[in-house]
Amino acid sequence: MDTITINSKYLLEKMRLGCKYTYRELLKLCDFTETQLCFAILALVRAGKMNRYREHEVMYELV
Repeated sequence: MDTITINSKYLLEKMRLGCKYTYRELLKLCDFTETQLCFAILALVRAGKMNRYREHEVMYELV
């Protein structure tokens, strides 16, 4: 498996602990670099497993 797939699966597991997260919360939760987190988010959004929307900040949540 490539690194992006591994990181996106790890992010998916961590996000199941809560409801919705900001980008900064996800960085702390997963302890990824910003590049690793961006690619993991992109993979999950493209796969239809994550939504992103804007409240007062951009929020991420599982579908």
